[in-house]
Amino acid sequence: MNSQVIGLFSQHQEAISDQLQTTAASELPAKTLGGQTISSISQELVAGLALQFQGKPGALTELVARLSGQVVLAGDSVDNLRLLLDRMLEATIAVLQPLATVTPEQFLQEIRELYEPVDLAKSELIRVALKTQQEIIRKQSRALLELSTPVIPLFDNILVVPLIGSIDSLRAKQVMDNLLEGIVEHKAEVVLIDISGVPIVDTQIAHHIMKTVQAARLLGARCILVGIRPEFAQTIVKLGIDFNDIVTKNSLQAGFELALTWDNYKLQKIDEE
Repeated sequence: MNSQVIGLFSQHQEAISDQLQTTAASELPAKTLGGQTISSISQELVAGLALQFQGKPGALTELVARLSGQVVLAGDSVDNLRLLLDRMLEATIAVLQPLATVTPEQFLQEIRELYEPVDLAKSELIRVALKTQQEIIRKQSRALLELSTPVIPLFDNILVVPLIGSIDSLRAKQVMDNLLEGIVEHKAEVVLIDISGVPIVDTQIAHHIMKTVQAARLLGARCILVGIRPEFAQTIVKLGIDFNDIVTKNSLQAGFELALTWDNYKLQKIDEE
């Protein structure tokens, strides 16, 4: 690309970077962005733009994509990175205009050649930032689901899964995944599924529970459904839900006592002297 401005840009990268750093220092309160100093990012952006016109198209876009991900993961604002891109163009004009020998009109025409890769880089910045933020949200959601569906070893070969709150398809899958992993990890033979914390029972929730019980059976574990409240039982009857294949108890204690008998244990009250 035969352009005096492009040639001058390659020759005066250091001066443009210095000008950008000076401008950034006055506008950006933070000294770092995405774990890097503003100074080093400024140098990288200028070098990346220079590479665009040295046989490496897309160099600036790739650089900004990487920096955007770092900025989001560090909890910083990508607006600051976008500001640096805008200020880089301003710094370029400030440094190169006095050096150019072309007419002002020609200078403006040639400087526009720098705008296209910068605009593409800003579009990529937004795309990567959104993608990274969505991934963070997904990971946080998975972590919350795992916390809300614990699998607790209660005794030798006995696990308890306390369900609290509403259960949708996503959470039901997490419950099943956690339970099956827990059965394998703890070599469990009995699982107590405590539904006393589930506020509403409908056919969908009942279906999820039955699928979970069936999956546990395939791994050799027997399930006891505990914490069935009177209104829960009435709902099951009204909806015509068939729980005949599932052992049920009204409390966790009753379920635990039954589980112990299955494991050939027996609870015995110790008389106080």
